[in-house]
Amino acid sequence: MDGIEDKIHRLSQLQLKILLLFTKSDNGIIFHPEKINGKTGKALGAIFSSLSRRNIGTGHLILPWGRDEKGKLRWKLNTDIISKVRLEKILKELLGK
Repeated sequence: MDGIEDKIHRLSQLQLKILLLFTKSDNGIIFHPEKINGKTGKALGAIFSSLSRRNIGTGHLILPWGRDEKGKLRWKLNTDIISKVRLEKILKELLGK
């Protein structure tokens, strides 16, 4: 297990589920969802904020990627840190999917 994988193993189940959304998107970009596991609004925003501050290697795991026309924040997986394929493999192992 390398440093990247070790840091991912330390994330909460909800953070792992959010990261799984990035692996399912075409370009690694997702919109801030309305609700995940009963979390909404500021509580959900705090989880995204925590992931965006997570330093892995030389950068942050996810990056804010502007807003859509309705003002919803978009997020992008930092593929310079980890590829979608590798992340998906790690997450499926951790989430048992």
